[in-house]
Amino acid sequence: MKIETEHRDDHQVKVIAELEPEALEQYRLQAARKFSRETKIPGFRPGKAPLSVVRRIVGEEALTQQAVELMVDAVYPEMLKEADLHPSYPGALEEVISLEPPKMSFLVPLAAEVTLGDYRALRKDYTPATVTDEDVDTFITRLQTSYSTAEPVERAAQEGDLVSVQVQGTLTSPNEGEEPEFIKQTSFQALIGDSTLQRDNWPFPGFSKELVCLSAGDEKDITYVYPEDSEMEKMRGREIIFHVDVQNVKEMKKPELNDEFAKTLGEFETMDDLRKAIRQQQEESKNAEYEREYFNGLVDEIVETSTIKYPPQMLEEEEESVLKSIQQNLSQQRLDLETYLKMVELSREEFIAKEVTPTAKRRLERSLVLDQVARDEKIQLEQSELETAFNEAFSELQSSTDITKMRREVSDERISEFLTYEAASRALNRRVMQRLKQIASGEEITEPATEEAAPAETSAEIETPAAVEEIADTASEVTGPESTPASDAEEPQA
Repeated sequence: MKIETEHRDDHQVKVIAELEPEALEQYRLQAARKFSRETKIPGFRPGKAPLSVVRRIVGEEALTQQAVELMVDAVYPEMLKEADLHPSYPGALEEVISLEPPKMSFLVPLAAEVTLGDYRALRKDYTPATVTDEDVDTFITRLQTSYSTAEPVERAAQEGDLVSVQVQGTLTSPNEGEEPEFIKQTSFQALIGDSTLQRDNWPFPGFSKELVCLSAGDEKDITYVYPEDSEMEKMRGREIIFHVDVQNVKEMKKPELNDEFAKTLGEFETMDDLRKAIRQQQEESKNAEYEREYFNGLVDEIVETSTIKYPPQMLEEEEESVLKSIQQNLSQQRLDLETYLKMVELSREEFIAKEVTPTAKRRLERSLVLDQVARDEKIQLEQSELETAFNEAFSELQSSTDITKMRREVSDERISEFLTYEAASRALNRRVMQRLKQIASGEEITEPATEEAAPAETSAEIETPAAVEEIADTASEVTGPESTPASDAEEPQA
């Protein structure tokens, strides 16, 4: 076999394989035997019809086509071996260049390659956000507002009132072919001056303040120009006239902030107990958010200074994953993708190009960089870490999925593979993040003594069946389906 290779810019290799001239006839004989076994030929038992009869029955074209398929199946793995190529995804036959002699071109996607920049020189202070008394007060005010009662009043609206209105928005200068009606007549309630519950941002920020001094039955036209940095990209710089019709005004009667109020919210005896619980919850939330931003920032800096190569199939797979996640999130809001696309006025192609592909690219490159850091740092997983992560993954699966139903649809082996992958990825992610934090903080890195440590597999390696089985065996030694979660700690997401 003669082989020519051409490395392409998209991290794939074009391989041209040329066989000996007589090779095609050998595969024609194999094809004839296959047809003889699988096709009912009068006068012959299965597999006993001679080549000449098979040629006459199935035709030369069908015989040659089958021979080429058999030849491709046989040649491809041998070609990879001779060219010393290790594909990350199944290759594709580009074309049959000739049959005499047999000559074919294949496209082979290579495994991802990452050359990290000088990530050891990264420095970034780790300063988690603090929760202030003002933060706690704001949260309690939101609770107080949520538990308020609305009582109708016969007066003009003022700060803190709940006002029911009908609103219609019209473009002052519609584009050619554009409907002037921006918002059809819509009824809703606005809490005047309320920013804590985020009801003051529609149809534009500060809208509720325009309702002060209006009474039931009053009407008002409000002219508003959306700023150039508006979140509503298509409305930037556009002028709208909002016609407002006030239906009624209600005064919000807020509960008194005392120990009795605290008791209505849970197992709290006093307001101090409630404040302590709120502070702890906010600290956990702020720390989790800070860590996400901190580590994402670190990883993004490494991505920017690294050389990352991967085939298009890898990005396409990540795009499918992102799109599936979006569809799942939409289904929880009782929306489907097509309905959502109509709401945001984007075609499927535009949405994928604008939202899905950039997200998938960022996720993929972060993942590849983290995998390479794990390799370069020679990070190993301890069995206890794997056990903790496995139990967490199993606990989350139990809380979010009907395990009995899942077992009817998916084998226990596949569930085990999924949990093993999640556990190994989670444990490895934590260790890599810990190491990056040490590096960015300028700490001296010392390797701790470990119990029987399992080599840290990268996500790409774990996806291969052999690696999954290997780590699954390790996981089964340290934990089992009956285990309880060993830790409730959340992992930082990169």
